Amino acid sequence: MPKGKGAKGKGGGKAGGGGAGGATANMFSHDRPPMTPADLQKISDRWVTVELKLVTWTYLNFSIKVPSSTNLYIVEQRIKERHCGSITRLQLWKQQVHPKNVMKDFSRTLAQEFRLDDTLTAEDEAHNDTDPDCVIFYDFHPHESECPLLLRSPRDREDNYSANATKQGR
Repeated sequence: MPKGKGAKGKGGGKAGGGGAGGATANMFSHDRPPMTPADLQKISDRWVTVELKLVTWTYLNFSIKVPSSTNLYIVEQRIKERHCGSITRLQLWKQQVHPKNVMKDFSRTLAQEFRLDDTLTAEDEAHNDTDPDCVIFYDFHPHESECPLLLRSPRDREDNYSANATKQGR
């Protein structure tokens, strides 16, 4: 028995699909040229361990693992995240705290700043697990606020509480 007129286009089978759908699919399927080993090496970036050390207190030291193409701006953001955004005037030094080691240009990458090679040998991979590739010292100022609640000392509350308690005879 022959099918009705409406049944022809509703099946959506693979063979003999509609003209518009097949043309759209072919229009967006691009053949990419094969990737050369040099292109693959550009994509696969070297990962480095960056040890971040606070100048004044070793308890807040930490390490991050990032690609060598990471900008210092990203490192700065990671430090601010670690301190919950409550820091200002962040200053970075490479390898040791000295005026000649101050890092001011945050658009530079770790590879540029620390002269890291893109190639990684088997010895470097074994060495990479134990020692950091980059050491960055940092210092900052705490968040400054004009809020009277934040500027109030916690001892003021205790002093006021004890003064009120003696007035009331407690």
